[in-house]
Amino acid sequence: MQSITTARILTVGVLGTVGFSIAAAPTPTMAYDMDCKVILCLAGGFPTGCGDAYGYMIDRITARPPKPPFGYCAMSDGSEYTDHAVRYSRLSPYTQAGYYCPPGKQLFYAQGDDDGGGRGDVEAFCYTHVTTRTVGRDNDVQTTYHGRSTAMPITFELQITIEPGAATEFRSPTYAINHRTGFVAER
Repeated sequence: MQSITTARILTVGVLGTVGFSIAAAPTPTMAYDMDCKVILCLAGGFPTGCGDAYGYMIDRITARPPKPPFGYCAMSDGSEYTDHAVRYSRLSPYTQAGYYCPPGKQLFYAQGDDDGGGRGDVEAFCYTHVTTRTVGRDNDVQTTYHGRSTAMPITFELQITIEPGAATEFRSPTYAINHRTGFVAER
């Protein structure tokens, strides 16, 4: 598996902030512990070379009981890196937030009547545009959804901020993740 170099990490804007002692020459992220790698990879949206960090994070947040996305990240002096804020949540397929549509498409979401267990059937799909027309003697409205495609179920949403509140604050996009398929996209 290809590893991320410090040049890639610099583009994420985290290297100087995190405070690891890294030489100017490219150094594989394998030199960091896995928890630190998760912080760096999460900030960059899990680019190529971050598959192991992604898998490690998914194992943590799907454990019973769930754990935070990463644990102790040791800096070069042995102290813990804590200048970050992580927002993550597990999403339910019984909510609109539990589905993702690609750019240019809208989400249709409807939940049917309660089945007695507190959850009704869910219909979710993506579409490009909608048309309506009146049909029949009773002027019933017929709705047609064009450009339909399957909505991607989302199981987690994550976002990290490095140096929150500082002038050098870096805020990642919010990432929609389906841990069962490996799907990751910006929201």
